[in-house]
Amino acid sequence: MRTFGGCGALVLLLAACTGDTSDGGNGTASAESACVDEGEPFEGTTILYIEHNATDQDTGVHGSIGSDGVTGACIRTPDGTELLGIAPTGQLGDLGISDFFFESREPPADEYSTSDLEGDFPEGEYRISGIGADGKPRVGTALFTHDIPAAPVVTAPALADEETAADVTLPTTGQVVRWEPVTETLDGAPLTITGYEVIVTQVEHDDPNGQSRPVYDVHVPGDRTELAVVDGFLRPGTLYEVEVLALEESGNQTITVGFFTTAS
Repeated sequence: MRTFGGCGALVLLLAACTGDTSDGGNGTASAESACVDEGEPFEGTTILYIEHNATDQDTGVHGSIGSDGVTGACIRTPDGTELLGIAPTGQLGDLGISDFFFESREPPADEYSTSDLEGDFPEGEYRISGIGADGKPRVGTALFTHDIPAAPVVTAPALADEETAADVTLPTTGQVVRWEPVTETLDGAPLTITGYEVIVTQVEHDDPNGQSRPVYDVHVPGDRTELAVVDGFLRPGTLYEVEVLALEESGNQTITVGFFTTAS
């Protein structure tokens, strides 16, 4: 089992590994006090899942907590080990956090394989809890599995890696992304695909923060194997990244990535 860093849990917006879980005198919850066993259910979705990039061969854990606002939150493994603590302080602690999403680091497979991840993160019900803005505890669970989908095989358009994408020149209209259906896990076991996600992203853009980067992002049902890119989205002489994600019922997803350039 691999470990990264010296703490058992990641604490956000709080000094990690110091043991300081006080509320700073402002009445906000600490990461420690958010690890409760009983309370009202979260209003939003709580989910913990694996994302595997089959092209880049890297894997990580993602999670999301949806709520009506919490001043502290906690995620624990099935055996009760604290995995993540959230304790905003000051004015952010007073305001509280609503929906919260995180991604782990995604090391390359030769540094951290899917087997390493499965050893570090066992299957089962992960306990998610927090303290609401009203001071009352919130609780929920997230089912975590090792059912990682096999890689989607993109059959159209012809794609290349980023360095050779200039050799794949396509028209700006009439583009349809097609892929073969995914029916198995990486290990060859059967699984249920609930949907696919297709993302076409303009690689170079002018927004320094990326907030207005042109992105065409669509989810389709699990029985679909193609998606047309709406005419008018693609610009001439531009480099694009294409991602096709296979999503299975517990939330795990696998990505295939490629690139193309549009004709000038």
